[in-house]
Amino acid sequence: MNSDTIQRDVIEVDVLCVGAGTASLATALRFLRRCTAANATKPTVMVIEKGSAVGAHALSGAVMDPAPLADLLTAEELAAMPVETQVTGETMARLSPTGHTKVPWAPPEMHAHGFPIISLSKFTAWLGGLAEAAGAEVYPDMPGAELLFEGERVVGVRLRDKGWDKHGHKRAHFEAGADIRAKVVVLGEGACGYLTEKLKAKKNLAAGKNPQAYAIGIKELLNVPAAPERVGQIFHTFGYPLDSHTYGGGFLYRMSATRVAVGLVTALDYAPAEINTHDLFRAFKAHPLIAKEIEGGEVCGYGAKVLPEGGFFAVPELATDGALIVGDAAGLLDSVRLKGLHLAVQSGIAAGDTLFDCWQQSDFSIQALQAYPTRFQQTQGWKDLHKVRNARAAFKWGMLPGVMATGMSLMTKGALPPGRINRDADYAGMKKLGACPKPPAPPRTNSSKQQLDLLTDLFHSGTKHEEDQPAHLHILQPERCKECIVNFGAPCTRFCPAQVYELEEHEQRIRIQASNCLHCKTCQIKDPLQNIEWVTPEGGGGPVYHEM
Repeated sequence: MNSDTIQRDVIEVDVLCVGAGTASLATALRFLRRCTAANATKPTVMVIEKGSAVGAHALSGAVMDPAPLADLLTAEELAAMPVETQVTGETMARLSPTGHTKVPWAPPEMHAHGFPIISLSKFTAWLGGLAEAAGAEVYPDMPGAELLFEGERVVGVRLRDKGWDKHGHKRAHFEAGADIRAKVVVLGEGACGYLTEKLKAKKNLAAGKNPQAYAIGIKELLNVPAAPERVGQIFHTFGYPLDSHTYGGGFLYRMSATRVAVGLVTALDYAPAEINTHDLFRAFKAHPLIAKEIEGGEVCGYGAKVLPEGGFFAVPELATDGALIVGDAAGLLDSVRLKGLHLAVQSGIAAGDTLFDCWQQSDFSIQALQAYPTRFQQTQGWKDLHKVRNARAAFKWGMLPGVMATGMSLMTKGALPPGRINRDADYAGMKKLGACPKPPAPPRTNSSKQQLDLLTDLFHSGTKHEEDQPAHLHILQPERCKECIVNFGAPCTRFCPAQVYELEEHEQRIRIQASNCLHCKTCQIKDPLQNIEWVTPEGGGGPVYHEM
């Protein structure tokens, strides 16, 4: 398979946004509306998305801080925004294996009363419609395969070819991926984005930064018996089923009288090799506090994604020659507030305003693009990230030091802890089998419709891929799997929330079920030998989220 010799169509646009997520769509919408308001010549703005539809790969809790939306949307649009309900009551609790203790007070930064509870899948699809109405060309089913360069400048993206078979031969319907050339490329692929990570490595954009801290979030939607008096209640938890050295926590949101969202976020710098992320999620659901909220319910949606929790000191350079990085792709998430969508909107607005100035002045030089990080660093979201810049890294010492660092950060508005707390990459945190206490065992799966095995859960994600295509998951050195199996017990079979990896014990090798993949990229992040690579598959593959 040699894609370099293939003749390709070339498409010229002014701005290319990669990923039809909140940040990319906010960028396109802001830029185009600024042009319309100024009666400027209309640019060509293209948004490409690897999912089968806009919103198909969008997953979050999601309780949203709506403040930045007032700068992006009209009053009529805000009124029409798809919202499930508003937060009417908040509970934060520390869980033990059989009980819980409610936290009597939480900092104002963590309050969410009155905030909208949304389905990110539905919100993203709606925002995509606004971007199209403003003049953007939004194309799902179009994954980027590689960045195009002229010298050191990014000049576009090559789309993934469609129609190679698993042996590297062209199928009957082969279609070469086009080269889309643009004055500037906006990377909004989400956390650990494929092209973004390639660009960061090539241009050294994360030099001097902390390694990004990721967490895997697993979420279900359940239809439950009607409880209209509970609508808008939200729960956030810490403690069980996570050990005292593993960062993370659970959530449960009452989205409607009959719909509940429940999830568990587990930081990927965890130490015990034995951790199984889906088992922990099931143990969380079996806790009495959570079990009573979903009793009698039935799972109707499942998904997983990684969150970038590293904060201020893990944010890379946001602008380089020919490209901007926005939203989760840039690591813009406030792990103390448990929110990132407002930062995605703020970064999109800052990027859109910068593109408008560049368009007006016909200047897309690196100097002109540097106005984007300057603008974003003036937002309240960036100031909040700076205030808690050491909070997440302090959890490397355990729960108590982390909580103390977070409290000091909030009380002193960032003056304490002083300096910078460094941290290692997530994969380096895993210890060998038997070095840590074993995590709690999950409840047995049974006829209960609230406790599903992983493959049954996975069915509710809608995930699918063309089976006859080159694998998009690569074990770089298969012979090293034996070393990993001996030392860590094949952790890929446990940290993956989609059962992509299966251990063939008699041959001591790993079999890959790529069609199960949810595109979360946990494997590439957490593999202790850094022996797994995730690349974009053919367009339209992966999960099909509708209300996640």
